Amino acid sequence: MEALKHYWSDNLEESLQNILKANAIYSITDTFGRIEYANENYCKILGHNANHLIGEAHELLKSELHSSFKYKNLWKTIKQGKEWRGVLNDQSKDGTSFWLDTTIIPIKDYNDNSFKFLSIYDDITKYENEIENLKKEEAIFRLIYDSMKIGIIVVTDHNGNIIKWNKGAENTFGYSELEILGKPMSVLMAKKYKKANISEFLKLLKRYRKLQYQESLELKCLNKDGVEFPVEFVISDWNMDGNGFYVTKMLDITKRKAFQNRLKQKTKELELFLYRSSHDLKAPFSSAKGIINLIKEEQSVDKIQVLTDMLEKTIDNAKVLSDDLSSASLISTQINELKVIDFSTIIDNVLKMLHGYQKFDNIKFNIEIQNTYSFIANPDLIFSVFQNLIQNAIRYSLLPTESYVPYIDIKVTTLEDEIIIMICDNGQGIDKKEFQKIFELYYKAELEFSSGSTGLGLYIVKNIIESLNGKIKVESQINKGACFIINLPNTI
Repeated sequence: MEALKHYWSDNLEESLQNILKANAIYSITDTFGRIEYANENYCKILGHNANHLIGEAHELLKSELHSSFKYKNLWKTIKQGKEWRGVLNDQSKDGTSFWLDTTIIPIKDYNDNSFKFLSIYDDITKYENEIENLKKEEAIFRLIYDSMKIGIIVVTDHNGNIIKWNKGAENTFGYSELEILGKPMSVLMAKKYKKANISEFLKLLKRYRKLQYQESLELKCLNKDGVEFPVEFVISDWNMDGNGFYVTKMLDITKRKAFQNRLKQKTKELELFLYRSSHDLKAPFSSAKGIINLIKEEQSVDKIQVLTDMLEKTIDNAKVLSDDLSSASLISTQINELKVIDFSTIIDNVLKMLHGYQKFDNIKFNIEIQNTYSFIANPDLIFSVFQNLIQNAIRYSLLPTESYVPYIDIKVTTLEDEIIIMICDNGQGIDKKEFQKIFELYYKAELEFSSGSTGLGLYIVKNIIESLNGKIKVESQINKGACFIINLPNTI
């Protein structure tokens, strides 16, 4: 302590000594790194009393033999009688880590020409913990940023050149970082929005915001393959260390736009469906009522029989329409009522139901079912698909001749990942110009050769197939027949 007293008296004013003793955290270590003195504040941090620390090796200072460059430099400096400054880290008695901003002052012992070391500390544990937490948060956010595969983030400098982008941008646009970094943002924009200067692009966006009164906007982007797609985006400008840059956050809304367009189409179809259904249901009821009135007034048995036949036909037409309307309502209400499909039973039941249908007896039915794997779906929906396609094939079949026998081939192949259904005939066929239109709501009711059709059959079939995430296509030639091919995923 004599050396310390000598140092204080020679180097420190009395007021500074008092401040040091009352508020500072400090310790004194001998030339071998053993603690000779530790004030109360220092003892509190370590969680030990002074008696326990005196004479013990100073763990915070490690040893001059410690392999770390930091501690080798520390001891080399203070052994030369020079002051050392830095941040030291250790653990208290209860295992809690602490950080001390440390100044070590060598004090020369004039008795034996050796050094003792006064270490003065500032507890910066709170700040170091905050820094560590910030580093962890930054690492987490960077991980999220780099791994985000849906949201698109593109960072440009003040000139609009791309300096950073995330995984979502790479996946969406198809460029690697090597290909895109340093390129202007306009590379990603559709032709309509391509601007040579980022400021011009921002002016365009500002005008759009004023017109649309919203923060996020929609525009078309261009991927590496030259395909345009819609995005919703927000752009913001940042300034860091005097450097300006722009951050553009985008979301590919291709699926959303497709859904919105499909929803609009379905809304129009629903409006037409309700109007036409109401109109078409009135017709048979009005006809039936008129025929019944005629029957009441008719005296001739023969004429009554004719009128009765007409009434029966009218009722049959109404039933066909009613059945089709019922099938249309099944699509949304029963899509999740699932069972293992027995194709043989379904086809057999459809043919039994259609047995009394006009032209049915003229047709040869060829059925082939390769039932290797199970398929799970709603049986009523599958029944409706076969009913409508087979019924259409019967309706548009040609009359038999000596050289012509009408047929309908029904083939089902169940694979591990896919179900293939083919219903083909050698009937009237369909003009190629009509291939897309035949699936539209009520379209067939407008065709000259579609007498007896409600115009709902193929519309219902297409909607059922799409609800099952499948696809349907048609191949046909006039007077040579038509073939409907359905592919359904076998995912359950």
